[in-house]
Amino acid sequence: MKHWAEGDSAPWRPILTPSDAEALEQAYVEAVRLGFLGPREEERLWERHLNDALGLATIRRPKPRERWADLGSGAGLPGLPLAVAYRATSFTLVDAQRRRVDWVAATAANLGLTNVMVVHARLEDYGHGPARESFDVATARALGRLPVVAELGLPLLKNGGTLLVPRGNPGDEELEEATAAAAQLGGRIDHVIPNPSSPIDRVGFVVIMAKIAATSPRFPRRSGVPARTPLGRRRKQER
Repeated sequence: MKHWAEGDSAPWRPILTPSDAEALEQAYVEAVRLGFLGPREEERLWERHLNDALGLATIRRPKPRERWADLGSGAGLPGLPLAVAYRATSFTLVDAQRRRVDWVAATAANLGLTNVMVVHARLEDYGHGPARESFDVATARALGRLPVVAELGLPLLKNGGTLLVPRGNPGDEELEEATAAAAQLGGRIDHVIPNPSSPIDRVGFVVIMAKIAATSPRFPRRSGVPARTPLGRRRKQER
């Protein structure tokens, strides 16, 4: 499998040592074997998954002593690749599925990462705990539509924090709903920009939300409600 360490010098990529790149690749080969990624993903781990994660660092570079959260982390994407590349930044990876959480924790240990914390929790509950309003940056790769990501992510950010949401190509309706949802949550959408490492089969974008005010203690709502009744959705006019 060809990866960046074999001569590809794309300017956006963070610097990884060849040993780190190899260890990361082998970890995700195992993730495919265990079913955390699809059976066809092994041949495109870098293009579709690892480069897609590392490309976020060009949009918002992790800084020393910052706290980043990877929400609904699944198989540790994008948190684990970023933690390998930026070991002076703290990364908290949160997911509700125990099997994945256990694998991510074991993989972080195998990779020698001391800057990773793995949390088994539902984000609706986690957003009301001690971690609320404690992160500088949060990212969410697969949490659902943008209004849902906003409700689960913005409460965890400090004022001035940033929420990065990798997305395929969000439509106008979804962006309009997300704009309204963010306003309810003390946030705003600042940019929708291409990811320089977008997946091989379509153009990828990253939606950037800013935390500009404290989030009401009403949010996030209880488990399952954000997905069932997203914020920002217009009610149909009664005739």
